Amino acid sequence: MTLNGWVQFLIFFVVLVLCMRPVGIYMARVFMGESKFLRPVENAIYRLCGVHSDEEMNWREYTVAMLLFSFVSLLVTYLIERTQQFLPWNPQHLPAVAPDLAWNTAASFTTNTNWQAYVPETTMSYFTQMVTLAYHNFFSAAVGIAVAIALVRGIARRETKLIGNFWVDTTRACLYLLLPICMVYSLVLVSQGVIQNLHPYTAVQTVEHATQTIARDRLPHRRQSRWSGQMAAASSMPTARIPLRIRRHSPTSSRWSQSS
Repeated sequence: MTLNGWVQFLIFFVVLVLCMRPVGIYMARVFMGESKFLRPVENAIYRLCGVHSDEEMNWREYTVAMLLFSFVSLLVTYLIERTQQFLPWNPQHLPAVAPDLAWNTAASFTTNTNWQAYVPETTMSYFTQMVTLAYHNFFSAAVGIAVAIALVRGIARRETKLIGNFWVDTTRACLYLLLPICMVYSLVLVSQGVIQNLHPYTAVQTVEHATQTIARDRLPHRRQSRWSGQMAAASSMPTARIPLRIRRHSPTSSRWSQSS
């Protein structure tokens, strides 16, 4: 490993150790129900979904709830991928995702694996990326957190077989952990010029006189839990702060203009 690699590893390790105690205490308060600054929103979600937040589950009930939730999410994701040509926010008129690829992607994102066996900007529409894949970036991560919390309860509790409520744990993981992180990080990305729109892709002329298609999307909304990029080039996608140089007139013209 290079010196730069060791420095990055050391910085990451120090930040992780420094965050461990405060984040751990905060998570404990969240899942014990002691954090209440979003309680009105939380209670509204329970009423809307018919969740009895004061009723806990045993391990069988918790497992069944988790599996049913994940299976329905998988089916909805697959259905949207297979019908995206009929759905809104598809300015490039991308066709339906192939059955095997749609199923592979739905299963992958449902299990928080996020394996992308495709080129995102030429396969998934804006609608598919936002409504299914970004959805799983939240909820598959939240389900994983909920299961980990239930496991800790199962080990720690001695006088009861109850390990919490799956719906409550998943809701709190999203509301108190993932959404705040996403909102803060999204503002950072937007402040640095990361594109955020639903426009059709942009065709530009490069300095080599070739035509290049620049994909657009609502990029900041997909960065909250783990990287599953909308662009095949990942971190090299264009931003508003990185101008694309294109010729205003003919290829032999000396005049240049900048367009973001």
